[in-house]
Amino acid sequence: FVGRTEDSDISSSSCHSYKIPKHQQVGRMGGPRKLLQRVGDCVCIGIASFLIWRYALDEPQNWTQTKQGFGELFEAAGDKWDEWDLGNFSNVLDNLDDFSFADLFDEDPKHRQQGDNSTRSWKSGFIQPNNGGLHLTLQNALDDTWQNEFAAAVKDWQESDALELSTEKVAVDHACNRVYGVMVVCNGHFGASGWVGINENSINYRGVIVSSVAKMNEYYLRNANFDHRRFTMCHELGHGFGLPHTDENPYN
Repeated sequence: FVGRTEDSDISSSSCHSYKIPKHQQVGRMGGPRKLLQRVGDCVCIGIASFLIWRYALDEPQNWTQTKQGFGELFEAAGDKWDEWDLGNFSNVLDNLDDFSFADLFDEDPKHRQQGDNSTRSWKSGFIQPNNGGLHLTLQNALDDTWQNEFAAAVKDWQESDALELSTEKVAVDHACNRVYGVMVVCNGHFGASGWVGINENSINYRGVIVSSVAKMNEYYLRNANFDHRRFTMCHELGHGFGLPHTDENPYN
């Protein structure tokens, strides 16, 4: 017989010719290939599973450790996503005029914190005895667009005899992760939050500051003028030192 694989009818012939159905062609020609493909898939899955088990999950020995490892892996992935998203400045205000800038400072969340306008101190380990003042490290996690504003604000604050400041340049961190014992200064796209900048102090059970994060909101400040950006930087650093908006006690 003569086998044909075309879809068209087979012309008459002196021999008994017929057309092999397509499903039979696949079965005859694809069987070994499918088997090899499945074996290859299993090998790839096995290798990927081993790599995840060893390097991503740190070689868990039981199901509890595996679940914990996946939880930490997903948390780390979420942090990376947040960091990418907070560093995306494609959708920010084109400009920030004087009027709206003043309004945003009037809406500063620290004005609305249940009337709390108290001055805070850092943990005693950061305060030098005999009126030596606050000795504090500022971690500069800002991108390159903020270096001049940061330097100007730090220089202004260093005029005070009550402050002994040092700065440390670290990797840019738009997610603004907290670090114990220092003030982290960072910038990110925090959206139309109503604040141009904010400082978040971590207070321990004794009521003293143990860490601080000063955040510059790029939604408002990315295209603002230098004076607005410097003012915001200086303002939020002040909160990080423990100062409220108003303090009329000359003895603290």
